[in-house]
Amino acid sequence: MKTLQVALILACCRLSQSVLEVFQAAPPPRLTFDEPACSQVLFEHSFGNSYGAPYVGAYSPPGGCNFTTAIFNLSVSSSGRQYDRLATLWLGDIEVWRTSTAMPIQSGIHWSFQKDMTIWHLLLTQSQKIIFDLGNLVDGDRYTGYFNVTLEALYYNDEYETGFRPASHIYPISTLSSSNNTTSLFSLPGDSGAVNLTLPRNAKNAVVSVAASGNGEEEFWFTNVPTEYVHTFPSNEGWLYGYSPFREIQVLIDGHLAGVSWPFPILFTGGVDPGAWRPIVGIDAFDLPSFQIDFTPWLGLLTDGENHKIQLRVVGFDTSAEDGVGAIGENWWVSGSLFVWLDDTAEQTVAQDFRSEVTTTAFDFHSVVGTAIDQSGLVTNTSLYFALTASRNISISSTITSGNTTREVAWTQRLAFSNIQNMTDSAFNQSLAMVTSGSHSDSASDIISHYTYPLNLFSAYDVVSPGATTNPGSVLCLVDRSKLTDGVSTLSFLTGISIGSESSRTRQNVTSNYHWNRTIVEGTGGLDTMDGEVWLSYSGSGASKDGVVAYHRYAREKNDSVVADEQGWAQIPVPATISLPLVDGEPVVS
Repeated sequence: MKTLQVALILACCRLSQSVLEVFQAAPPPRLTFDEPACSQVLFEHSFGNSYGAPYVGAYSPPGGCNFTTAIFNLSVSSSGRQYDRLATLWLGDIEVWRTSTAMPIQSGIHWSFQKDMTIWHLLLTQSQKIIFDLGNLVDGDRYTGYFNVTLEALYYNDEYETGFRPASHIYPISTLSSSNNTTSLFSLPGDSGAVNLTLPRNAKNAVVSVAASGNGEEEFWFTNVPTEYVHTFPSNEGWLYGYSPFREIQVLIDGHLAGVSWPFPILFTGGVDPGAWRPIVGIDAFDLPSFQIDFTPWLGLLTDGENHKIQLRVVGFDTSAEDGVGAIGENWWVSGSLFVWLDDTAEQTVAQDFRSEVTTTAFDFHSVVGTAIDQSGLVTNTSLYFALTASRNISISSTITSGNTTREVAWTQRLAFSNIQNMTDSAFNQSLAMVTSGSHSDSASDIISHYTYPLNLFSAYDVVSPGATTNPGSVLCLVDRSKLTDGVSTLSFLTGISIGSESSRTRQNVTSNYHWNRTIVEGTGGLDTMDGEVWLSYSGSGASKDGVVAYHRYAREKNDSVVADEQGWAQIPVPATISLPLVDGEPVVS
């Protein structure tokens, strides 16, 4: 643990003591960051009025340096008033990291995050354009915070137990817009989300990785309601967003479903209650997760030398649709990358016995609208309750022959979803109990991966509190949530940087009462209160001598301060997420 502590201490000592260090609980990508084979600063840039003006520079591999492992260290500082912002990092037309910012305070904040970039080895060994997009707004009055960003690359020549096998090709699934010095994100539902690709005939493994997140009315999609209930409370028009709280990100090959993701619900640092996420940000806020789909069972089709349409699509739930599948709002940012490994001993990969068994999503929906009748006979909606569940199974398999090797390959998924919401006080009081769970298996390993994402959330807004000039509103927020995963990353396994199952268990519990001032993006000193905890326990396979085999972190925060922070190279028990207590005025629906 010593080397990690030293690195963190040195980072903190470079800052003024008045600057608040914020962090995301996450396992480090390596036992130590000491003694890299080489390193370089990729860029330093200050993002002020930066909408439509990303940083654009030139990436060059480090000269005269042999490396396998690559770690990117993102360091950011900010002070003043500012919203949270989404940011994306690109090498050419390929997105390699999606992150978001913390919300600053007047005295300043700082954070750093280290991400393992080794799966992108092919790109890191080629000179190309680097783009970092962080859209920000500074007006000198309400929004005053710049984001000062430094990105450093650390390279290590690690040896891996089963050998180092980076992908032979990485193809972008994006708008291919880097030549215009801009990012290549698809904006769904407006864009096509599609590209045409021709794969080498001797491909032996193919895996797609997709990054996707909602914005605008889709930012907190998991709190949305079916569209027919958007106007349930006319006195609070515009508060509820539609298209349901269910989202499915689909990956299609020539119009046929190859796999899906039911995404992890991100709570950004401005989400629900800005006071709840400082100094400990929400789970995955600094490293938004991507998901992977194994295309290997499709290689019999994809290696025919022809163009094939690869498409990304996002759908929701619609109570009026016969199959329940509906549209989404504006908007989702999505992009993907297709990783391909070649068999140098084969001229063409062929397949037989292709089977696609894809169930339609089974939805179940139930709702109750509570009403009251006044003395004049006027009926008013007083509450809204609904429960939505969904499930589906996917199995794609074939027998492929590449060179002298014939093997059975398959991609399977089982998914389940439940979202229960309860609203009173014209939806200013809103409770949510949600669980997404599932499993998947690929053609690269014999490991079945599992995940569970429980989220319990309650928010109560008071927008007409006393002292409206200096204290126009407040929100009480209770959150208890977890991200529980056991399994293997297909890309890491094929690359050789993972040799077995990994387990990660994170739980975050926060209670916050936030009183925003006239700027909306700033709290009120003396009134805001917050108490939160985070538990993280990780175990890995240790594919190299500096690979992390076990790690834990427990931290507790209170009113913008860390009051406990323990971490070490061992696992710890992580308590289970629990149901939130009933709040006065919340109806009980049986």
